[in-house]
Amino acid sequence: MATSTSVSSALTDVPSILQPYITAPGGILPTAQKVLAQDYATTYGYPLKAAGLAGSQRVAGLAPMQQQIGTELAGMGSPDQFATGTAAVQSGLGALSGMTDPSQTAQYMSPYVQNVIDVNKAEATRDAQKGLLAGNLASAKQGTYGGARQLLAQTEMDRNLQTKLGSIQSTGMQNAYDAAQKAQIAQAAGYGTMGQTLGALGTAEQASDIDRIKTQGAYGDLQRATQQQQLDAQYQDLMAKLNYPVTSLETMNNLVRGVPLTQTGQSTTTSTPAPSFASQLTGAGLTGLSLYNMFK
Repeated sequence: MATSTSVSSALTDVPSILQPYITAPGGILPTAQKVLAQDYATTYGYPLKAAGLAGSQRVAGLAPMQQQIGTELAGMGSPDQFATGTAAVQSGLGALSGMTDPSQTAQYMSPYVQNVIDVNKAEATRDAQKGLLAGNLASAKQGTYGGARQLLAQTEMDRNLQTKLGSIQSTGMQNAYDAAQKAQIAQAAGYGTMGQTLGALGTAEQASDIDRIKTQGAYGDLQRATQQQQLDAQYQDLMAKLNYPVTSLETMNNLVRGVPLTQTGQSTTTSTPAPSFASQLTGAGLTGLSLYNMFK
């Protein structure tokens, strides 16, 4: 039994009322061909460069406050108090190390110490002379003046006087030396205290500078962020302008999408396959048995 297959094809066309918006010059299709035919440089590259928004131009540079901070950081050094305080500590150590040097210790002794010692020695000499005079008078009364006993007593008094004068000298110098060493220790302690004070002042000054720079840095970050937002806004506005033809085409396409098109014609093609050899034999009334008898 023969079978047939039909293939239908329909031709459609844009309704005449929509042709000005789709196929006519200025419509969606001609405009799309014109827009999409432009290369990247023409569409985006040249306009972005002309607007100063191409590549790295879109990245905001350092704000004036940030540049100022950079200059300050580059020139920042240790506070002057650190060097002055270190020198003070070294001076104090020098004063301590010189305590065993008589020449340096002498610099801390009073220049009038010998005068004081001499006064004490003169007072002791006068006291001895008074004692000697009293002894001579007593010897004269007893009639022994000029004798051996009187001479022995006078010699003993002289020896005692020299011993006392030596004691006054050594004690006075020792007291002066002790006072000089105390002065050295006090001076070293003073230098140490000064060094600590200057070090603390330097640390406080440095911390204050760092806090100030941090505050300026935060403001500089705000300045740069604001500049970056302005660049981003300009870039977005320009991109919206450059993409406006494409977005307009998309809008027009959305408006006409779904509008039914006009069917202008239809054609149908039918094909019937040729019968097989077996079917032809069957149609002619020939079976396997009849064929056997025929050829036999």
